[in-house]
Amino acid sequence: MHKDIKAIYNEEKVLAEAAEIYGFKRKDVHFIADAENYVYEFVKNEESYILKITHTIRRSPAYIMGEMEWLHHLADGGLSVAAPIASLNGKDIEEVPDGKSGAFLVRVYEKAPGHKVEEADWNGELFYQLGRYTGEMHRLTKSYKLSNPAYKRQEWDEEEQLKLRKYVPEDQKEVFRQADALMEELRQLPKDRDSYGLVHADLHHGNFNWDNGKITTFDFDDIGYNWFVNDISILLYNILWYPVIPYEDKAAFTEEFMRHFLKGYQEKNKLEAAWLNKIPDFLRLRHMLIYGLLHQAFDLDAIGQEEKDMLATFRDDIENQTPITDFDFSTLQK
Repeated sequence: MHKDIKAIYNEEKVLAEAAEIYGFKRKDVHFIADAENYVYEFVKNEESYILKITHTIRRSPAYIMGEMEWLHHLADGGLSVAAPIASLNGKDIEEVPDGKSGAFLVRVYEKAPGHKVEEADWNGELFYQLGRYTGEMHRLTKSYKLSNPAYKRQEWDEEEQLKLRKYVPEDQKEVFRQADALMEELRQLPKDRDSYGLVHADLHHGNFNWDNGKITTFDFDDIGYNWFVNDISILLYNILWYPVIPYEDKAAFTEEFMRHFLKGYQEKNKLEAAWLNKIPDFLRLRHMLIYGLLHQAFDLDAIGQEEKDMLATFRDDIENQTPITDFDFSTLQK
């Protein structure tokens, strides 16, 4: 949680106001997490819901409305998402003043049915269904239109964690050089309706539930405009980063995942095969973003040796253009 938000957060006061606004009882709320948002679960009329709270320090109401509007668009198109629930005032976002000219931003979502992926679920059928789901999401986003320019979400290169010079020590010149070169190369890629649009941008198995073969996604906080192939690359990066069942051969696992995934994806959305050759570049970009995120989160003067070793490995990977996986993505076109 952002330290400035944490410093002014009065949990009892904000939750009491949220309970009144959404018509639930304070005693029926329990805490889940406090990473980018304060996240809670509550029960109302025997149904479970997810409550999220952030602050205007981090997000504006209009920016969050971009998420809400897109979620409604996906849900209206038949995609299984944890959709927003309006307050008793009929609003998707409510503001609770903090007494210091800012406000806590409160919203409620359906709770996704099913369970987090377990070892028994980690197989080709799941990967195939992930492909179908992602393909359908990308197909639906092609018809999405902003109702208000103020709701527009960030472009891919506006990600805060990609602003490496803001967080990484200034002497890491080669890290900056590699990041600049890669981002400039990616900026030359075409953007059209069939390759670029509003996407989840943080797909992974911690952000969806699995219910008898059906996927329901949630946590759309990071949605933004990106290439569809990068949305796929982010999912692959996250699965390589922390698989449910550890693999012995990263390249072999990549091939297994991508074969099943693309079979499902192509049933719902057509992506030109040439885009698959860009996945290694987008995997490197994600590695750079995570490097920025770690520097944003860590106090470099207080971290332990394990964190120092991790940062050193990331730095070495970036400076030497180390592939995230040795798999040859051009073979997927065969």
